[in-house]
Amino acid sequence: MDITIVGGGLGGLAAAAALHQDGHTVTVFERSLETSQGGAGIGVAPEGVRALDRIGIGEAVRALTVPGDGDGTTRDRNGRPLMQVDHEALAAHGADPPVSLPRRTLAPLLQDLLPEGTVRAPATVVNVDPTSGLVETDSEKVQADVVVAADGARSRVRRTLVVDHPGLRRSGELAAQAIVPGLGRDVSPIIGELMDHRTGARFGCLPMAEGTVYWYALWPADAHAPGERTDRAEVLEWLRWTRYDWHPLVGDLLAETDPATMHVAETAALARPLSSFALDRVALLGDAAHAMPPDLGQGATQAFADAIALADCLKGADRASAPARLRRYDALRRPPTSRMLYAAWATQKFGTLRGGLGVLRDQVMRMVPSSLATRVMAG
Repeated sequence: MDITIVGGGLGGLAAAAALHQDGHTVTVFERSLETSQGGAGIGVAPEGVRALDRIGIGEAVRALTVPGDGDGTTRDRNGRPLMQVDHEALAAHGADPPVSLPRRTLAPLLQDLLPEGTVRAPATVVNVDPTSGLVETDSEKVQADVVVAADGARSRVRRTLVVDHPGLRRSGELAAQAIVPGLGRDVSPIIGELMDHRTGARFGCLPMAEGTVYWYALWPADAHAPGERTDRAEVLEWLRWTRYDWHPLVGDLLAETDPATMHVAETAALARPLSSFALDRVALLGDAAHAMPPDLGQGATQAFADAIALADCLKGADRASAPARLRRYDALRRPPTSRMLYAAWATQKFGTLRGGLGVLRDQVMRMVPSSLATRVMAG
């Protein structure tokens, strides 16, 4: 079949690779590869690594794992564990470790799986007809048997075709993220996420291949905190000032950060799950289908799982059977991702508790058995 994918981010490229390997003719339209494949770090959970095995790059991604990578331990602001993962138990059961790597490293691995000319950029899709599969861009029209909307959380295709959905809901929490050069020493003592029950703020740190460290900071939006439009240098200085009494490595990472490389935005996610991922000849995938708060770190993983499920459902399909195959894809992927969307919203609320409730949260987390946290990490 002729399949058009709207969006050349990680999920769109993974779907393109899987569909191409199954013999379909694939075209990917991307508005800006610099935007879709740039950015900071990306985390891939074990389920996502296994999905990448299906298209042949799972081992290449595993090779980028840093010892202790994706530790999964949650800590207080001083680095003391609140909830821990048993990595020896993970290894004993043959579970893949979570992997964190620069987005700019993963995107080329996916694109190298595609024939030259598959990705057309810059190209803006202005209209999709779900009945016929006609895709109109700012420069051409393409007739497709199936259209895959992988154009991100603010998906234009979703907004156009799913008019009764409220769309994204802002979380009330700001996020900053950046990649810095390695600090020349082991950062494993605070791998994972640090939580401050005084303010509801959080800070995460993950070492990556290429000698770099990915960090992110989260804080509640209020009148005394910087917002999306605040100068990046001012945001960085505010982060240093408000985290002076956190684990020392937090200050070290912030001191090594170039504000010009830092991204700051309020996080957002779908207000509620969609009623369907299949709209006649159109399939929604990744953040376009189930954009969720970043708190579970499942965005890329679920997009890769979507991509493989979609390819499996379309294996051997033709134009006539495509809509029914997409309904099968919807039945496979919508229930688990809908549950995960609700869980991510709940996790975001749990993570931002402060004051007495924040103290209680920390006490509850210390009571969670390591075995349970390990099973969750193993996926």
